[in-house]
Amino acid sequence: MRTWVWAGMNWSARVRLALDKYGDRITDISIFGWQVDAQGNLTRTFDPDLLQPYREKWPHIRFWLCFRNDGNDAIFTALRNSSTARARLVSDLGDVLEAYPWLSGIDIDLERGGAASNAPAAEALFRQVANVAHSRGLECSAALPPLTIDGSVGGEDWVRYRQLGQILDRMAIMSYDFAWSGSAPGPVSPGYWLENVYNWATSQVDPDKLMMGLPLYSYFWQIHDYPENRGRIYRGGSGTYYAAWQHFTGYRAWDGTEGNPGGSGSHHRIGWLAYRDPGSKSAWGFLDVYDWRSAYDWAEASGIIRDEYEGKPFTVRYGRPSGTPLWSIADNASSTAGAVYALTPRRVRAVSGDLVGPKQGFTLTIEALQRPPAAATILDDNAGTPGQLDSLYNVGSGSWSRWSTGGYHQYRGHGELNIDHDFDSATYLQVQAQFAQSGWAGVTVRGITAEAHPNGTVRLRKGQTVLGTAAVASRPVGAAAGSGRFVLGLRVREGSARVYFALSDTRELPRVLHANTTPAGGTVAITAQSDLWVDRVFVGDGWWYQPREAVTVQIGSQSRVLGRIPRTGVTWNEGMFRPVSDVDEWDTREKGRVC
Repeated sequence: MRTWVWAGMNWSARVRLALDKYGDRITDISIFGWQVDAQGNLTRTFDPDLLQPYREKWPHIRFWLCFRNDGNDAIFTALRNSSTARARLVSDLGDVLEAYPWLSGIDIDLERGGAASNAPAAEALFRQVANVAHSRGLECSAALPPLTIDGSVGGEDWVRYRQLGQILDRMAIMSYDFAWSGSAPGPVSPGYWLENVYNWATSQVDPDKLMMGLPLYSYFWQIHDYPENRGRIYRGGSGTYYAAWQHFTGYRAWDGTEGNPGGSGSHHRIGWLAYRDPGSKSAWGFLDVYDWRSAYDWAEASGIIRDEYEGKPFTVRYGRPSGTPLWSIADNASSTAGAVYALTPRRVRAVSGDLVGPKQGFTLTIEALQRPPAAATILDDNAGTPGQLDSLYNVGSGSWSRWSTGGYHQYRGHGELNIDHDFDSATYLQVQAQFAQSGWAGVTVRGITAEAHPNGTVRLRKGQTVLGTAAVASRPVGAAAGSGRFVLGLRVREGSARVYFALSDTRELPRVLHANTTPAGGTVAITAQSDLWVDRVFVGDGWWYQPREAVTVQIGSQSRVLGRIPRTGVTWNEGMFRPVSDVDEWDTREKGRVC
């Protein structure tokens, strides 16, 4: 067993105390002491000689040269794309190893590598760095983002564990920050997610090479106001468990500062509402709370559904699966759906023993998930209705059937499965599927096809003419039903075609290919060279979108829409919008993307 820590970013008395007293429990220390820039230059940010007393006291500890880009994606991009920058990095790494011959190897900490198409170049960069270590008889390690079989929660789609495992001697999986300072409140390392990360990593790489990260910190989110109103970028900030203890015992007010814990902050030093979530195995706590309602605690509701995800209850309003009449756009702009919650703000006991209320009046805080807008729905089919395969589709070639077990359904087959309607205008077709056998699979809209291959290749073609090729995440073949899926979308307008690909539809589908082309006409269909299992077919309008990011809150006679993303260059009509020019929806937003 190895216990690997990083030292050098923070050189406090507490860090030095831990190294001195507990070094017998540490096997490896990465010296967080060098920063790389876009030209490949290494700048020393920590003096390794400060570790000399601990090297002498604990001779068993292996020390590593760790260089980092501090999450700057431009630096990572430059290192991938510039041979000159890579040559400078290789040279500087060699110089550092010469200067500190007691180092055991190189530890790479490069983050924010972006899309899956960057994987080959990133792997070539890692191989060059590994060669610097291996040529000197040393090892090479890397800190890598956490992935499950369904990909990365943070957009680090460039990571391929199997390929990197063939280059590196050690891999430290950063299995934390599932929720982080810029996210909604949530668990840092939920148990169910950790299991999925472990299972995927060990299926791709020799477990002896792997180390899994454990968070020894918590996050504090201030959700009483928008961050920009408080002069901040993010809602949250990280802190130690000791800092959490200070908050929840009332030793420090929740808006206090680190330098003045006992009496800082303008808010009452009150107690807390806390519990351990059974699904994520994570501890939750809430300060300055005067009433509380879970998603299920409504007084009445209409058109709202209760559901649960990984043990956490939520409420949701689902859109209509099709329009009326069939093949028209579904009306999902209805304002009749909603839930009523009865709140009774009350006073709570402060540390002083007094009953207190909030300092500046009550604030209603709602936890809501913003989803990217969907193409205006024409058909949303999860294969859940018997007989729908025959009524909505026709088999152009091959063979297709419906499979169902335990409430989960799929269309399974090969060949061409046509949508039984003549689409003669801009159309969007998306499938969520998995490869049951080797061979490409795709979607076709009016003579234009987007095809995905298990090896991570996506092609866009008109007839047999290839218009573009892109690299995406590879997908397993023959995985259990519901595992190893991918989402492939194709938007065809009068003069353009766009391909979108992701491992799930829980966040925005990135565009991977775009070509200016004119549809030739013909069927809208799913196409599969070999057996394909499909659990969702979505058909939408190619121009119109339905937003899914806002909620309307009414208190008494006052009503306010929260979460609506401001847009420019769009036309609105009955709750839908469309760009006025041939651009992607996200190009119309005045703010950043939603997840």
